[in-house]
Amino acid sequence: MHKGYVRRTIFLWGSALIWVLIGVFFFSGTVKGYMGGESLYKAGDIYHLNDAGTSVAIRVLDIDSEALTYDGKEYYLIKHEKGVTPLQAQAKDIKQLLDLKKANPNDWEHLKQENIYLNVRVTPEVTKGRRGSKTVHIPAVLIEAFTRQYRKGTLLPTEDAVPLDFLHYLTLTSFINRLLETGVTLFVFLLALVSFYSAYRRVRTLKKEYEAFDKEFPRYTQNMKALLMDADFNDPKLKVLVKDHKFVCYNKDFRVIKLKEVRNVDVRRQKTKSSVTYAIDFAFGGNKNVTIQLKNRPENVRQLVEYLNEKEGTKISLPFQW
Repeated sequence: MHKGYVRRTIFLWGSALIWVLIGVFFFSGTVKGYMGGESLYKAGDIYHLNDAGTSVAIRVLDIDSEALTYDGKEYYLIKHEKGVTPLQAQAKDIKQLLDLKKANPNDWEHLKQENIYLNVRVTPEVTKGRRGSKTVHIPAVLIEAFTRQYRKGTLLPTEDAVPLDFLHYLTLTSFINRLLETGVTLFVFLLALVSFYSAYRRVRTLKKEYEAFDKEFPRYTQNMKALLMDADFNDPKLKVLVKDHKFVCYNKDFRVIKLKEVRNVDVRRQKTKSSVTYAIDFAFGGNKNVTIQLKNRPENVRQLVEYLNEKEGTKISLPFQW
């Protein structure tokens, strides 16, 4: 038995740190969504014909002005430095590209001279879910349509072939994308803040309990382990003891309870799908309650209950079978 803030709060601090790291990850993706296409491109976040979880950039070299319509959505084959990929967009959203292409329909990679960059999102052909489930975003009929349009040759180079990236399609990063990512990022940081606050409160609670221990057991302040030998009742498995009508819990929690101030004590068995644990509830005046979690050691719990009933005058009943 000893005082230890780290051992008794490490889970809370660790959880808070993990939430911060997750928040930083989401924040990075959120920032990319707000960056201009050129800035994102120069930062090295470029689309490489593969899946991408956050915004990436492409430098537009050319576009096929003939739209493919499927399920009420329009797709344009767009050529960038890494290949040719369908872009799902409405004509009004890429009006600049279409106008430039219309003005120079026969020029090869005319848009390359315009230095146009787009901030886009990637949608893969298939998204795999749990238990083998999957969501098809690009059905076979749409892939065939992309392939037929590509074979017309409007975006084929004169020398090295640029592959058709039919396993993905791109969308322009939208206001909804940015809004959702901002909301998720703020929520994760809120969880981190709550975790830090919980850890801080836990430290304050432990400090008060340690101070209460020093006040109630001044002889053992410098040598807490000696109390284990002098206790009226001690269970090293449950990590609880009773000394001079005071109940001390020294497991992951740390509590000092004056049994004479307790109005009622109950012991509960807590069952989950995979485990069983026990808890002891101390009720005080003014609706104050303290709950201490105990390990799944029914025989030890029974001995504790028998001691409290016999020596401390509690009237704990056990409504469950051992």
